[in-house]
Amino acid sequence: MASGKENVFTHSITFHSFPISQTWFSCLLMDKYIAITCVLVDADKGERILKLTEVIKELKALNQSVTHNSVMSNASSMDTEECCSQSALECFRAMVPHLKAKNKILQRKVIKNLNNRMILGSLDSCSQVEREKTVCQGCDSYPKDSRKCVQQLESLLQKAISRLA
Repeated sequence: MASGKENVFTHSITFHSFPISQTWFSCLLMDKYIAITCVLVDADKGERILKLTEVIKELKALNQSVTHNSVMSNASSMDTEECCSQSALECFRAMVPHLKAKNKILQRKVIKNLNNRMILGSLDSCSQVEREKTVCQGCDSYPKDSRKCVQQLESLLQKAISRLA
């Protein structure tokens, strides 16, 4: 005599998550029915936005601390091409240590944060090959005026936030 338990399906559900670069790859596996659902989740998108926002806030405070020069620049505004954001950041990172800031601790903190891999990875979505093919302006074409330098670095980081949002 059958107990009726033969018709009961037994199955288990397994959930796996593991990081791939800056993305989490998550899978839901069910045996017996053999259903697999996988999702790519950009787990650190919010963290990147928070880090960029933190650096922008620090830049604004640093801008208040800087004794600005009034050197006129040959570049009126920076309109960085999509694949030139990382190149532009390199130029600005080289300029920040030379700002005449009263708050040296804040200046060092900004420099450290601009070297953060999360900031660099947030700037554009271009591949290494696309970046190599793009001709970007040299550092000498960016503003020498300290106020414009800080403002345009802030603008570059704001663009990164808007791309992520």
